[in-house]
Amino acid sequence: MIYILDTNIIRTLLNFFPKKGKRFEEVWEKIDEKIKAGEFISADECYNELARQFSEKTDQYQWFHGHKDMFKNPDDKESVIISQLLINPKMRETVHQKNILENRPSADVYIAAKAKALAATVVTNENYKPHSAQLPNLCEELGVSCISYDDFMAIIDSL
Repeated sequence: MIYILDTNIIRTLLNFFPKKGKRFEEVWEKIDEKIKAGEFISADECYNELARQFSEKTDQYQWFHGHKDMFKNPDDKESVIISQLLINPKMRETVHQKNILENRPSADVYIAAKAKALAATVVTNENYKPHSAQLPNLCEELGVSCISYDDFMAIIDSL
């Protein structure tokens, strides 16, 4: 199974999940193994979002920059999915006008499309909100499975 990690999941891990201590080190080893196996991936826009949030001098930046291969560019199939998704005016709201005006990355649509193309599961801290264009709503629109951070950590624990 492939899991597509949202920016907020990576940020939560980097900011709040310790790297020291036997149990924590075991979890990070599992995460690294799954990244190397191509089972935990993300979208290149998530990398761009993280790069805007962390200074190059931080440990967090060093970690995700050192795992840059996990952040995948969209392929042609994903581009078609994105264009079809954005036909719906409600789904276009996922790309906020402020992001467009300030040339800021907006990863949700790329994450959802990648998950659809790969029959993968999205992992996000965002919650489903009726009549919204949040990542869980995009996933629902595309028929993509979407789980929470807690569910993801339970999966890692079972590895």
